[in-house]
Amino acid sequence: MTTLSPETALDIIASHGADPARWPADSRAGLLALAGSDAAVAAALADARSLDAALADWLAGPVPALAVDVAAITALPQDRARPAAARWQPAALAASLALVLAVGGWLGLKSLVGSEAPVTVAAAPPPSAGVELAEADAAFAYVFTPTATEEDVI
Repeated sequence: MTTLSPETALDIIASHGADPARWPADSRAGLLALAGSDAAVAAALADARSLDAALADWLAGPVPALAVDVAAITALPQDRARPAAARWQPAALAASLALVLAVGGWLGLKSLVGSEAPVTVAAAPPPSAGVELAEADAAFAYVFTPTATEEDVI
């Protein structure tokens, strides 16, 4: 029989429940002896027993019936009053609006709204432009070289 600390006994009860058959085999006798002498372990064991009983009652309970009657729903007449062409009207309206905006901008209707100077964006040099090649290689190796743990996984 191994001697258990109250903390270890509480951990075993919390992770395995109140049934000694689910506890580690080498800790069963020690945990039962500690439950007889330590009030905190005994209380935790009583709580675990009540939780196990509640879960067993819940598991043994009846499964609720499906509240939807599929046969009654499929027997209902289907609504087909709207023709297929009418279902595409919102999409056709959105496509027409997008086409009007695109063609309007292409024809130069933008100039009617206001004449702004064209915006020129200058290309910035890449961030590594001032970095020496050796520093760039070291940075690349630092980021992309796998660690020993990653090597074990690979």
